[in-house]
Amino acid sequence: MAWLPDGKRLHLKNGPVNVIIQAFGRPSEIGRAYDAGIERARALVIELADDVPLLQAGLTPYGPAARRAVAACAAVPGALAPVTALRGAMADEMLAAMAQAGALDRAFANNLGAVAVHLAEGQTITPSAFDWPDYPRYASKVPITSTARTRGVAAAGWCFDAYALGCVDRIHIAAPSSAMAEAALGAIAAPMVPADGAETVPATTLVPESLLDGLGVYPPRTMSQEEAAETMAQGGAVAGALFAAGIVTLALLRVGEEHFLAAPPPFSLRAQPSLEI
Repeated sequence: MAWLPDGKRLHLKNGPVNVIIQAFGRPSEIGRAYDAGIERARALVIELADDVPLLQAGLTPYGPAARRAVAACAAVPGALAPVTALRGAMADEMLAAMAQAGALDRAFANNLGAVAVHLAEGQTITPSAFDWPDYPRYASKVPITSTARTRGVAAAGWCFDAYALGCVDRIHIAAPSSAMAEAALGAIAAPMVPADGAETVPATTLVPESLLDGLGVYPPRTMSQEEAAETMAQGGAVAGALFAAGIVTLALLRVGEEHFLAAPPPFSLRAQPSLEI
């Protein structure tokens, strides 16, 4: 446990648990929320020691976080193994414990780019998982309002430490929960494969602590504009279908200079939007 330099965000790390939490509200309520987050993180370490091997083996898990991952993948057409939604499920679990313990205005739990958010009526939050700092064509922040359906976001790709299962620089997904966002992220990224038959490597080769374990991911590579367009078409088709079905509330993909956005009109990342969905 360690406070980040701002003294407001708490970093909890042990084994597969690597979560940053923050709560907003009355000091007494915030304190109870942090205490609950710490206790839930400690319990998750023990639960996941049993459940991660079960998920990786395709067996039924016992703990609530792993069951969240299973349920999220069951709700997303084309989702991969439940272990691919576990980052988001852990964030959802942490946030649920915090929100139950204290009457909060806002809160978030950020598990390596899978973020669960809590919003009281009239509140707004801007998750860091939507930061897009290296491409000024787009606004770098996407606020989420309390009236939105969105309560979870997830990000992955070659620009992050958390690799997607396909060839994608960045993929950002918003959904009703962080676990669902991650499940959708996997479904969208998986078909984004190169035409030249490039081979994958086990996820742990690139990130030793990756929960994806031996699942194959593509190492970073440079694509031609034609390759990027073909790859984007594969992922964009899935993202568009999930958005049309209401399973995701926003999908934003980048491969090279190719971009894909699925969002309700008149949503535009050229301005400073709010996710009123």
